[in-house]
Amino acid sequence: MRRSSIDKHTPTLMIIPMLVIIVVFLGFLVYVLGLSVTNSTLAKPFNGFIGFANYTKAFHDAIFGQSLKYMLIFAIVVTFVETVLGFLFALALYTAVTSGRFIRTIALLPLFAPAVAIGMLWKLVYDPGSGFLNHYLLQLGIIQDPIGFLGNSKYAMAAVMAADIWQWTPFCFLLCLAAFQSLPHDPYEAAAVDGASGWQVFRRLTMPLVFPAVIIVFLFRLLMALKVFDLVFMLTYGGPGTSTQVASFYIYKVAFTTFKTGYAASLTVLTMLMIAAIATVLTLGRTYYMNRTK
Repeated sequence: MRRSSIDKHTPTLMIIPMLVIIVVFLGFLVYVLGLSVTNSTLAKPFNGFIGFANYTKAFHDAIFGQSLKYMLIFAIVVTFVETVLGFLFALALYTAVTSGRFIRTIALLPLFAPAVAIGMLWKLVYDPGSGFLNHYLLQLGIIQDPIGFLGNSKYAMAAVMAADIWQWTPFCFLLCLAAFQSLPHDPYEAAAVDGASGWQVFRRLTMPLVFPAVIIVFLFRLLMALKVFDLVFMLTYGGPGTSTQVASFYIYKVAFTTFKTGYAASLTVLTMLMIAAIATVLTLGRTYYMNRTK
């Protein structure tokens, strides 16, 4: 029987959205690269070709280097904590299937909330005058005076991390739970017949089977965390001083407060290259691990 015209062209139609995304991304990349080699400002785009002067300046920019360090610290810490917590919550729920649907619904709520709402919520939590965090710390005798978490360089980054962990742990939890629910049943039935203990089943069956998926969750969330901007903007605006000024926020300040879009474009390119290098290394590491465990 001859295939219909729609069936014949279905594969081509299915890849069109991805091709559009790739073309848009490449167009944006060419635009940014073009800006990065000019002395552009917000009012005068593509103003004067200066070659690699912006990149040379970026390599000597101590604040940019510091912002990259804060970006890496933030991304690694929150991703590790969120993945571990997500894994533990998913493991606990996997053994309590009866309440699974309700808990999954509750877990989605932080992901549904817009970043502005989450930022305002955590500003209220951290408020030194009326925030419930200071209230209970005082009630428990842990502190003697209220702490301005967002205005103190000792606590500001940790405060932003806590907000991010609260928002994105459910994301890791849901992905880990999906990995648990996709596990095959036959090995567990065989282990039960052999009289394996719960710890033996977890160590020799569950962990080896689910760990590759957990690695993917970690990598995916890490790449997302490297691009953090909204929480920093809402909670601290990069302060106090520059103690929470991650790379994305520094680029924003260069572009929209000093209006140096050419320099901001060069910083964007360097940050993208750094994130691409991290993604490549981690992906190769995962591939090497998977090959070793086969």
